[in-house]
Amino acid sequence: MFEIIKQQYSSFHSIRPRGRLDTVHSASFDQTVREVTSLQRSLVIDFSECSYLSSSGIRVLLRTSKELGAQGGKLAICGFSEDLFRVFQTAGLDLVFNLFNELSEAEAFIEEKENAFSENERVFTENIPWKTELLKKIPDTGLRIWEEPVLTDYGSLTIAAGSGAFGETLLRSGSPGGSFFTLFHCTGLIPDDRDYAPDFRIAGDPSLATVFVDRALSVRESPMVKISVEDGQKVKVSDILQYTTHLSCVDGCFLCAAVCLEQDPDKPALSIYLSRDSRIWQGGTFLLQRVTRMQPHETFQQYCRSLLTWENVEGIAAGDVSAMLRAPVCWLFYSQGVSAGAGYIPEVIFTGETLTEKYYDYLTRALYRDSEKVEIKRLHGGYSASTFYVKSFDDRGRVLRPTVLKIGARSLISREAERCRKYAMPYILNNSAMVLGTAFHCQIGALRYNFVGIGGEDTGLKWLTWYFHNMDIGSLKPLFDKIFLKILKPWYGQPVKEKIYPFDDHDPTKTFFPDIFEKAESILGIDARDVSFRIDGSLEDFLNPYRFLKEEYPKRRQWSLDYYTCICHGDLNMQNILLDNEMNVYLIDFSETRPRSVVSDFARLEAIFMIESFPMQSEEDFLMVLELLVNFYERPCSLDKIPDVSWKGRIPQVMERNIALTKKMRKYAISSAREEKTFVPYTLALLEWVLPIVCYSSATVWQKQLSACVASLLCESLKNK
Repeated sequence: MFEIIKQQYSSFHSIRPRGRLDTVHSASFDQTVREVTSLQRSLVIDFSECSYLSSSGIRVLLRTSKELGAQGGKLAICGFSEDLFRVFQTAGLDLVFNLFNELSEAEAFIEEKENAFSENERVFTENIPWKTELLKKIPDTGLRIWEEPVLTDYGSLTIAAGSGAFGETLLRSGSPGGSFFTLFHCTGLIPDDRDYAPDFRIAGDPSLATVFVDRALSVRESPMVKISVEDGQKVKVSDILQYTTHLSCVDGCFLCAAVCLEQDPDKPALSIYLSRDSRIWQGGTFLLQRVTRMQPHETFQQYCRSLLTWENVEGIAAGDVSAMLRAPVCWLFYSQGVSAGAGYIPEVIFTGETLTEKYYDYLTRALYRDSEKVEIKRLHGGYSASTFYVKSFDDRGRVLRPTVLKIGARSLISREAERCRKYAMPYILNNSAMVLGTAFHCQIGALRYNFVGIGGEDTGLKWLTWYFHNMDIGSLKPLFDKIFLKILKPWYGQPVKEKIYPFDDHDPTKTFFPDIFEKAESILGIDARDVSFRIDGSLEDFLNPYRFLKEEYPKRRQWSLDYYTCICHGDLNMQNILLDNEMNVYLIDFSETRPRSVVSDFARLEAIFMIESFPMQSEEDFLMVLELLVNFYERPCSLDKIPDVSWKGRIPQVMERNIALTKKMRKYAISSAREEKTFVPYTLALLEWVLPIVCYSSATVWQKQLSACVASLLCESLKNK
């Protein structure tokens, strides 16, 4: 059974369909709706007892909403079941209609809209000779003053005017300044330097377009009053602003912003004006090709966006409040107070340092829009990016979950986010950091990592480096077994045999170290054109590995072999592996993660153990380590034959640890490679990280010299391959 229950209020009706509103019953539903809307211009429809809504019923709602809007009325819909709401959501109608959960909410919405309309004598203290509409009763406390230089997005400004520059360069000094004005997604700039022409930008997403703000005023809320001047009548903007400064219906508020539409078909325009005292106004004008009428269903923002398109904006001009407009329409904004513009955006505090580059603040705010305040502390490490520990707070001062912020080159950040989602999360979700978001400005990017251990927010996280230096070898061995044989088994335990190109895959000049030849010459005095080099204290010449890299790698890029591959981290150093108090393991930094030779990550760690991890303090230390590594690397070997070397120098436990863990890496490698014994893939994976040690700012001169010698031995083994 289908029936419709009607109820009348002082200024609107409500109806409640009961049963299935299918095609058969849509006609009676349509008739009832027409009857009640012929009497009053607003309507509430309560679907709380309606189990089904047909497409014909939806068409009735669309027509009714349009007709009521044309009369200045509203349609409010409420009481959906989950299934019925899904129908609206799937069709995109949740963005078209005024939808509410409860009947009381819908009724309150209609009552507010009906009571909002007011004749002009009820709105202004002056006798206004134009049509006046009060769009809402309560003014905003929305005027914001931006007094400190900041890089921010159009969305944070919304409607603004001031001095600044387009945010299209990395630094403020790279962009010419002037007077700017912003209206939602569109910003105009009139440069101070007359050698630059006025210009404008239109953004598809206002949150991604930026402005360097020096000083500005802004509002973000909707207009309170709409003024319409009759066709044929001309009026100055200054007269409108003067007569509408104060409201009679609300005490203590003042006019702070106006958006004025010039409807003259010969010179249509949309102007923006803002003021902190209702006397001195700043702003600008968008020059348009044509003006369309505002549709009944359109909001003020939607209407402005429909006018400000690349096809319709012809240019911009300085704002002129003395301009005479023909039949303008003006939307007026009122405020009960003034506050800081920074209140729109999270407060960013860098603990222990001051970063003058505004893009650091901007990228942080873009990633922490859910926060009121963000405290950032730099984490040590990171060759190609800056990494920060972040403590953020909501608008009530509650601490949000700890995260990590990483800022680096756009290409690196994009690659890391994409590869984390593609290669880490599907395989090792519980043991990898999760990318919570990315943000970009010019050539710089940032990403936000989850940084909470399994034990919760109180669980401390430490890099594997800490355990490496503080645990004995007896404790380290099972820890490394856990990491590589359990946690990362989905990667290394599923090798696939296919063709690889090791000289091309492991060329360090193609990743982080394009300046490796310049570093080798300036730091070690090794010219890439020389055939060999000699280290002080050594009796033998070494093959120049940098010449081999420069000349032989390009020749051998197409050399290939069939070998096992798997997903590899690509930069698996001990700063990319973290453990919590309960020894749960987490991986971060996936910019280089992708399928490659299955032995790659093990060779990466061997380079750390054998070259970077012994504290050489003198030439004697260096020569002893060099002698050990010559014995370790110069002998012809296969992956399953590990040279038996022993250390007789100082700190024996350190070198014994390094040798033991290196041997463990070799065992992991031969097992992952299904007992394939060729040493070439491992050698080239080693060289990828041994050669560039000369570029590390953290490496000592002894380590850099040692890396050149070991690289030489490895290149010697490849000469005839």
